[in-house]
Amino acid sequence: MKIVLFCISSLLFLLPSVANAHGLYVSSEGGKLHANFSDHSPASGAVVTVVDENGIILARDILNEKGMWTLPKDIKGEPEFVIVEAPGGHLTRIAWQEVFHETTKGFFDYFGIRITIGIVVLAGGGLIIRHLLNLKSKT
Repeated sequence: MKIVLFCISSLLFLLPSVANAHGLYVSSEGGKLHANFSDHSPASGAVVTVVDENGIILARDILNEKGMWTLPKDIKGEPEFVIVEAPGGHLTRIAWQEVFHETTKGFFDYFGIRITIGIVVLAGGGLIIRHLLNLKSKT
């Protein structure tokens, strides 16, 4: 029984780390777009596409080696979204208006906070399973 519980808890512990291994995050500050991965490495070479509400491409460029892109001043049309596509199938978008309002990282965007919450959830789930198994063995 202990082996089964150990295998289940090990599987639950490793599963979230595989699912959230490498995410792409976009933020803006001072007229520049910043793109980085969840391990804080820059998304250099990622393709930046500015599209309007109909999906028509208004501008296309590549992020520099620091994962930054300076917003162009003369875009024809009305931009709706900025789409960032990095190698490996990573894709994210940000509304054009959010680019000018300087997005910041939220509480749950920090990797340490997410890991802590994951550990607490897994430990709590393990304790609940252990308690349920103890109740079953007593009856």
